[in-house]
Amino acid sequence: MPQPYSVRESKRAKYVSLRISSVGRLEVVVPLGFDRATIPRIVAKKQSWIDRVQQKLAQHPTQQDQGLSGPFPNRLELAALGQTWQVEYCPTQSLDVAPSVYPQQHLRLLGAVDNWFLCQTELKHWLVSQAKRQLIPRLEALSQETGLSYAGVSVRSPKTRWGSCSATHSINLNSKLLFLSPELVRYVLIHELCHTVHFNHSREFWSLVGNFEPHYLDLRQALRAGHHQVPHWME
Repeated sequence: MPQPYSVRESKRAKYVSLRISSVGRLEVVVPLGFDRATIPRIVAKKQSWIDRVQQKLAQHPTQQDQGLSGPFPNRLELAALGQTWQVEYCPTQSLDVAPSVYPQQHLRLLGAVDNWFLCQTELKHWLVSQAKRQLIPRLEALSQETGLSYAGVSVRSPKTRWGSCSATHSINLNSKLLFLSPELVRYVLIHELCHTVHFNHSREFWSLVGNFEPHYLDLRQALRAGHHQVPHWME
């Protein structure tokens, strides 16, 4: 019986690639104008690899919702943005893993997706890029709103702090903030901006925080449980 598959033309594709979704469906990606009559022969040449991947997926039916096997997330709940991203894992013959963004908040990881370390690394990198795109403008807007300036900003994924401010007024934000509510994110940004005036947690510091966020005590308490909103694979 011929191997079933779907064909998708891509403007970015320079050569033919085979991708298998987390539920075992084969997709053949070809450059624009590619001669489709040659596709069956290409698929036949890769049949042993296709069978091997599909058999591996079939052996883990209870784990397919998680992507393949292991701690693979099938969605990302980015509360700070009010977004839920669906995550799909598509095996290819690449030895690396690369993310690809599709419409309607759909993220695909392509490549050696049975390697959790590679998937985890790419997911973290993608989240850092999202945090830079979303959190830095919010910090700038709050800086304008409060009149508190900063020297620079960076986004990383440290294990502990949600944010920090250096003695030179450079602010570092944690990409894990994306998993928190907008209110908590705003509080963290205000907290770090206030450190540009008071490089401590003195009474004057908290008074300044209270000027811009009257409910800071409740938010401060809620933030202590914020790590429960962060997926374990981000640790």
